[in-house]
Amino acid sequence: MKKIAILMLIFITSLATSQELALEVGKTISSFDYEDSSGNKLENIHPSNHTYLGLGYRKSISAEALFLTLNASYSGYGSIGSDKALDNYFEWDLSYVGVGVGLDYEFYKPGDFTFFIKGLGNAEFLVQGTQTLNNQVYSLPGEADFNTAIYTIRGGLGVQYEISKGLSVFNQYTYGFSGTFKEIEGKLKINSHNVGLGILIDVSKNSYKRKEFENYKVQLEELKNETNVNTETIKSLQQKLEVKEALEKEIDKKNNEINMLKSSIHNALYTYKGKDLKIEDRQDKVLITLDTSLVFDSGSTEINNESKKALQDLSDILAKNPDVSVCIEGHTDNVPFINSKLTNRDLSLQRATAIVDKLSENQNINPENLVAAGIGEFDPIADNSTEEGRAKNRRIEIVLIPKLENLKDLIKN
Repeated sequence: MKKIAILMLIFITSLATSQELALEVGKTISSFDYEDSSGNKLENIHPSNHTYLGLGYRKSISAEALFLTLNASYSGYGSIGSDKALDNYFEWDLSYVGVGVGLDYEFYKPGDFTFFIKGLGNAEFLVQGTQTLNNQVYSLPGEADFNTAIYTIRGGLGVQYEISKGLSVFNQYTYGFSGTFKEIEGKLKINSHNVGLGILIDVSKNSYKRKEFENYKVQLEELKNETNVNTETIKSLQQKLEVKEALEKEIDKKNNEINMLKSSIHNALYTYKGKDLKIEDRQDKVLITLDTSLVFDSGSTEINNESKKALQDLSDILAKNPDVSVCIEGHTDNVPFINSKLTNRDLSLQRATAIVDKLSENQNINPENLVAAGIGEFDPIADNSTEEGRAKNRRIEIVLIPKLENLKDLIKN
């Protein structure tokens, strides 16, 4: 067993220049659980404080945070007690050297701090020790109960702080229990609590590789997040582009429909060609303006015969365009009726209603698409103080309004 320990120490020394070297010093609070060959337990045993030293090698075995540790240690153990029945006082003071292997796992890294858990197993050998019984001191090396190596299993946690690249300090706590490799006449178990401080030195040729790797990992994560954001941005832009293209297609379609509608209306109202007829675009509407005298006789609300055929042709066009709403607006000048209760607004409304009724004779037109409005003298387009101006104000406006639900849905979405 001692040969194995020597070989492990040589192995640790040979590897110490390849990764990280740990040096640690601390306090051990230990207590004994002892039973003699007759099965009698010592009662009234209390813990005592001792010192331990540690030398270790640590090597990363995972890119994440798992490390293999090899260590050599010098540990002091002891305990004190008394036997009231025999009026005996006894004390143990033992020193062991050991070698072992374990694992460290770094689970949390806020800033320059690193929190880790650890577990390790050691083989330890007594190098010196005494037992005091009352006033007598006995040397323990070579004694049957202490002449065999012991094993120690430890587990705990710690925190590490990086002072500079390649140099860190750490503080850790471990709890351990021990037993003997070979059977002895009695049973000796050592329980211990270790609290220590240490330094961790990176003595490898590539002492900054791990830090650089962690920096690269952070940069890679940042790039990944940036890529995800850019991907979402691209998707959003693609969706907007698709909506834009759909809008452009829908707008082109509506423009073509309006142009065809205008052309058809020109043909339908050929009767009025060269007269006071005007067809124009008004934003997203088609506005047809007729002099009132082309459709109605003076002061009358009945459509003249010449206009009936033109309005019938217009109704055929509207029947083929069910997505077009029609508003017939009647307009007058500001000259009031004499000896009549009829107002200009009444006259304009009745004339607009007469045109709606005429268009409604075409059963293929949806009546919900037709609206009559009497504006009277309240929307003049010329000066009512002249005869020429008053003539321009006496008019019928047919407003064709394409339904734009598809465009509105696209814009909303």
